[in-house]
Amino acid sequence: MSGRLFRLHSVPRRVQALTAAVLLAVVVLFTVTGVALWDARAALRAIGYDEGPMVVATNDVYLALSDMDAQVTNVLLTGAEEEWLCDVEMDGGPSCSRSLPRYFYDIRREDAQRAALQAARLAEDAEDDQMRLRTVQSVLDGLHLYDQRVQAAMERGRRTDHAFGRLPEDAAVEYRAATRIMTEDLLPKANNLTLAGAADVEASYGDPLSRMRSGRIWVLVLGLTVLVALAGLQAYLARRFKRVISLFLVAAAISTTALTVLAASLLATEADRVQTAKEDGFDPVLRLSRTRATGKSLNADRVRALLDPADADRYDQTYFEKSQTMLYIRQANDLESYYAMLDTRVGRYGEDSHKVDFGGFYGTEATEAMARGQQTPVGTLLDRYRDYQQNDRRVRELARAGKLEDAARAHVDPRWHFLSHPGFRQHDSALDARVVRHQLVVDRMVRDGEGALEPWPWALPASALFIAALVVGGVWPRLAEYR
Repeated sequence: MSGRLFRLHSVPRRVQALTAAVLLAVVVLFTVTGVALWDARAALRAIGYDEGPMVVATNDVYLALSDMDAQVTNVLLTGAEEEWLCDVEMDGGPSCSRSLPRYFYDIRREDAQRAALQAARLAEDAEDDQMRLRTVQSVLDGLHLYDQRVQAAMERGRRTDHAFGRLPEDAAVEYRAATRIMTEDLLPKANNLTLAGAADVEASYGDPLSRMRSGRIWVLVLGLTVLVALAGLQAYLARRFKRVISLFLVAAAISTTALTVLAASLLATEADRVQTAKEDGFDPVLRLSRTRATGKSLNADRVRALLDPADADRYDQTYFEKSQTMLYIRQANDLESYYAMLDTRVGRYGEDSHKVDFGGFYGTEATEAMARGQQTPVGTLLDRYRDYQQNDRRVRELARAGKLEDAARAHVDPRWHFLSHPGFRQHDSALDARVVRHQLVVDRMVRDGEGALEPWPWALPASALFIAALVVGGVWPRLAEYR
C-alpha cells in the first residue's frame, strides 16, 4: 500500500511530484535568503550596537584615564595644588576657587567610570564574559587607588611653595606611586580590553560577511533552480494537457525572478555597507581613538620626565616607544634620530613620487588616504603631529641644559598654564575631528543597512506564500480534471 504513494505512473502523481519539487525549491530558496539576510543584520548590529560600541567604550576608558593623568601632571608641574584641593562646600568663601583642571579631572573620571560600566554591560549582554567583567572591576578599583595617591601628592605639593616645574621630594614619591598605578595597571588593562574587543568585532564581522557573500551566490543558484523547476512543470502541463501556457505559473516565475534579483542585489549592497562600516568607519575610529589616547599618555610622559628628572631617561624611552606606535620610523633608534627623520617623512607625504615610508597608526591612515586620493586631511594631521614633536624637542633640549623651569613653561600653554601646549591641543583636536568623521560613516552605513532590511522579515515569508499559492493555482485545475 505504502509503495503506491510513490509510484509516478499516473499523470496526477507526476504533476504532484513536479509541484512538490517546485515548492521544495521555493522553500529552500527563501530559507537561504532569510539566513543570509539574518547574517547581514547580525553583522550590522555587531558593528553598530554590540561589539563595536563595546570596543569604543573600552577605548574611551583609556582616553579618559590618559586625560585624567594629564590634568594631574600639569597641576603638579605648575604648582597649582591649592586650587586643586579647594573644596567649595567645606572651605567656602571667596578665597576658595576650584581650578578648571580639577573640574576637568572629575568630569573625565566620571567619563572613565561610565565607559567602563558601559563596556561591562555590553560584555554581559553579549556573552557573559566573566574575565572582561573582572578586568573592568579591577580598573574601577585601581581608579580609586589612583585618586588616593593623587590626593596625597597634591597635599604634599601644597605644603611647599615649589618653583614652576620643581616638585618637592615627598610629593614626588606620591606622584611616582600614582604614575605606577596609571601606567603599569590602569592603562595596560584598558588597552587589553580594547584589543580583546577588537578581536571580537573581527570575528563577529568576518564570519557573517563571508556567509552573506556565499549566501548571495546560493540565492542566485536556487532562484535559477526554482525557475528551471517551474519551466519543467509548465512544459509537462503544456504537453500532457494541451495547454500552451499557465498564467499562474508565469506569474510565479516572474515573481521568483524579481525577488531573487532583489534579494541578491540587497545582499550585495548590504555586504558593501557592512564592509564600508567596518573598514572605512569602525577600523579608523578605533585606530585614531587609540592614537589620540596614546598621544595624551605620551604628552603626560614628557611632564613626568620634567617632574622626576632622576628617572627622565626611562620616561624618554617610554615617550619614544609611544611615538613609534603612533608613527613608526624603522631607522630611528632614539628620540633625536626620530625627530630628524620625522620631518623628512612627513614633508614627503602626498608627493606622487614617494610612497608612505612610515608605519604605525599614522602609516595605516596615510596609506588608506592615498589609496582614496584624500591625502590633504591626513597631511594636515601629520603636519600638526610634526609641529608637536618639534616643540617636544625644544622642551627636551631645555631640560638637558638644566633649564627645568623654562622647559616646563615651554611644555604648557604660554597664557593658560593648566593647558597643554597649543601644538598638542591642535593635534588632539584634529584627531578628534577625524574620529567623528569616520564614526559618521559607521552610523550612516548601519542606519541605511537596517532601513533596507526592515521590510524583509514579513515580506520574505509573504512572498514565499504568494509564489507557492501561484504554483498551486497553476496546477489545481489540471488535477481537478481527474476527479
